[in-house]
Amino acid sequence: MKERTERQNYFLFFTLPIVLLILLCSGTGLLRPDFYKRETADWLAQCMGQDFSNVFFVAPVLLLTAFLSAKGGRIAKIIWAGTMITNIYSYILYCFDVHFNELFHFYCIILGLSVYSLIFFCAKHFGLDFKAWFEQKVPVKAVGVFLLVIAAAFYSLWLSQSLPASIAGKAPADVTSNALPTSPVHVLDFSFFLPLVVLAGVLLIRKNRLGYFLAPMMLVFALITNVNIISLALVTMVKSGAGSLPLAVAFTAFSLICLFFLVLDLRRIKRV
Repeated sequence: MKERTERQNYFLFFTLPIVLLILLCSGTGLLRPDFYKRETADWLAQCMGQDFSNVFFVAPVLLLTAFLSAKGGRIAKIIWAGTMITNIYSYILYCFDVHFNELFHFYCIILGLSVYSLIFFCAKHFGLDFKAWFEQKVPVKAVGVFLLVIAAAFYSLWLSQSLPASIAGKAPADVTSNALPTSPVHVLDFSFFLPLVVLAGVLLIRKNRLGYFLAPMMLVFALITNVNIISLALVTMVKSGAGSLPLAVAFTAFSLICLFFLVLDLRRIKRV
């Protein structure tokens, strides 16, 4: 399938209302101290950390990459897609695991627009030869193996929490502390994120055309997810004085490693 180079305004049609609603919802969460009053202390920190990341990182990245993607920028399209997947992940949590509030319908609209924007993007682009976007010297093994290491690390971490609890017939500690029926992060990671990371790594190592797009896209996902975790760790420190500094430092280091591999990969993209 030949790549079209004309302006692709659908990036803006989807992204502009999403960004405006993100700023409305997350701005409300940050500016109203009692907005998440029904959440536990831990879940309150996660909500506010996500709001902070949404306003100061996710929304600007989505807006900038949408404008550049509309002009045909290849790097921008990859970053936009990775950020939009992260947005879907986040708003599944808002829709299903934040107590019902006056912004519920806006959460649903953001989630729906994000899902359909990604479906539309896939319909338009996934027939392309993404391998042709890149120069020959792409570090496929290094990036692919790094993605598999990420997947293995998080599978091990989450299973160490959920599997013993499942065998013992009781809920994991984080589920109990957040007063939730299950861990939404475990659900999304086991069912969606980690399998996609594995698929991206394997396809890139095998030099499959989709791997060339999925691998950097999932690195963007991982990078922004790390930023969200850093934000919630900082909010926890401010709100409760809890010792979340080691968590923030660890995920800052992890973010820098993800950024290194992302740059290593994206610098090989050819200019249109």
